[in-house]
Amino acid sequence: MSGELRVYVQDHVFLVADHDVAIPFDTMDHSTGIAGVMESAALVSAGVDRGYVTVTIEALEHDAPLDTVDQWAALEDWEDVAEFSLFAPHGTLTVGQLEYPPHDIPELPSLSPHGPGHYRLRIHAAGRDKHFDQVVDAPGERFHILTWPAPPAPPLVIKATSRAGYGLRLAGLSNPPPTTPVAQPSDQQAKAEHEALLRRNLLSE
Repeated sequence: MSGELRVYVQDHVFLVADHDVAIPFDTMDHSTGIAGVMESAALVSAGVDRGYVTVTIEALEHDAPLDTVDQWAALEDWEDVAEFSLFAPHGTLTVGQLEYPPHDIPELPSLSPHGPGHYRLRIHAAGRDKHFDQVVDAPGERFHILTWPAPPAPPLVIKATSRAGYGLRLAGLSNPPPTTPVAQPSDQQAKAEHEALLRRNLLSE
């Protein structure tokens, strides 16, 4: 399944998300330089502040390997390429906009044709530096999104050559997503663990 969209970018981003899911902006991971990634949504980062970009999508049955010279050569026209995982609890993962002007609701082909579950996304981007931070109706930016069903895996940067992508990764270093704190043992538990350690040391002597 494939398709092409003319998507309106607002505040540098457009959305990829499952239907009716929470979008916890404070958990976004910008380490790919191409999107702010959350559990079931991602804000894909454009160079232009506002304007229309071209987005092509392709939903695959399985992963798209990068094992051959020809497969790598297909990336030459793209400045940034990265992968990340999303969970689609409702199986309705689609491209969207933060706002829809009247009479401007595009067709939204599904990025999750296999239904609910985990998906891998590989996003290609080009032209993000050309009109960076400007308001341009047709900036010439292009994005290509591949998806396929796959277990969750860490983000992966495949190609990174744009200044826009570098800036996003750099900002992510200053504001990393929060991590779940490790539960600290209570005083009683810590004392019991210390005594157990002492006993093991005595028995081993």
